[in-house]
Amino acid sequence: MNIDQLKANLIEAQQAYHDLLTGQAVVSFVRSGRETRFTQANKADLKNYIDELETLINGTSKRRRGPARLSL
Repeated sequence: MNIDQLKANLIEAQQAYHDLLTGQAVVSFVRSGRETRFTQANKADLKNYIDELETLINGTSKRRRGPARLSL
């Protein structure tokens, strides 16, 4: 998947997440050639998908590391 398609998927997923948070009961969009439906019950899955797309686009991870430790 190229960067333009990833960005388009990200925008679509962010809009779907917004729709969930503002009261729309169910949102759906095409993901990997298949329709995917999200509800309030699985909005965390949608947020994880958004994070995954952002990571692929930016080439970075949002996971936080613990503090660095120096051993002598």
